[in-house]
Amino acid sequence: MNTALNELEQLSLGVMAQVLLHTQALPLQVWRNAEQVNQALGTAARHAWVVRRWLVALGGAGLLREAGERVAWRTPPPDPQLGELPRLYGALGFPASMARLHTQVIECLPDLLRDQFTLTHLLMLGGDPVKVLSAYQHNHFTATINQALADRARQISAADGQLRVLELGGGAGGTTDAVLAALQACEKDYRFTYISSLFTGAAHRQFRLETGMQFGLLDLNRSFSGQGILPGTQDLVIAGNALHNARDLPYSLGQIRSSLRDGGALLFSESIADNPAMLTFMHLLLSPAADAPLRPHDEAFMAADAWDLALQATGFELLEVWPRACEPLAAAGQRLFHAIGV
Repeated sequence: MNTALNELEQLSLGVMAQVLLHTQALPLQVWRNAEQVNQALGTAARHAWVVRRWLVALGGAGLLREAGERVAWRTPPPDPQLGELPRLYGALGFPASMARLHTQVIECLPDLLRDQFTLTHLLMLGGDPVKVLSAYQHNHFTATINQALADRARQISAADGQLRVLELGGGAGGTTDAVLAALQACEKDYRFTYISSLFTGAAHRQFRLETGMQFGLLDLNRSFSGQGILPGTQDLVIAGNALHNARDLPYSLGQIRSSLRDGGALLFSESIADNPAMLTFMHLLLSPAADAPLRPHDEAFMAADAWDLALQATGFELLEVWPRACEPLAAAGQRLFHAIGV
């Protein structure tokens, strides 16, 4: 899997290079800074961070040389072999639809970066967005992280005999499915939440026969108590690749901590670094809306040490980060975090 992941990343770096060369945003033997590259490409302001991350990734791979804030090609990059995408996505455990969708996105990248249409629009054309997100989450790495999260959820004790679980950003239900299987023998009050009724409705149809289930809307960026989550009522809060969507992370972590009883657990998975493949694909969904404030910084994801500091500052103790950097699974850049409220 790691060999396929590395090949996919190299192919995606080639995609970035191809866009910059074919649009003349960064021609061969020309020095430009990031602002000039974005201007030449015609990048929409909200997506400018994506192109800046491209330049960082290409520089890190040795394809660009730097002089101050300016970059130029060190060597002509190879053309990406898009025909390899089905094989690579298959090796990583994704359904075939993901390779087709990524190919379609690559073919439209300049127009997407210019906001001539949005990735959301493109995904909607591909069918049910819940199924599209489910396909994105359906891979060997994420499945392993979800199973590890579920195994740890099974070990959490209830304060009064009934385990009260709040899932944030439940999405297409991949994490939900694993956790519910682990808690099958447990008396529970499990609340699945998401910011969109499209996804809470889909979760209701999928999990409605599970005992103790509730479904509702919840916005990470608003007061939890104002959305029906009373302080100190939860034994366990779960978030599968959701917390990076918080506009004010200290505030959102503070809301999570307030919802937990003392000693209650927070289990969440997150990417801790850019992935070149996703920088040419799903990361476009992380750009703010056209009428929203621009991103305050380019990095979409935080390192594990930064998560530790953020958790400490909001009343948590971080017990575990898994997998460790030396383990093969770590190559995917996903981590499981286990913290408790203190």
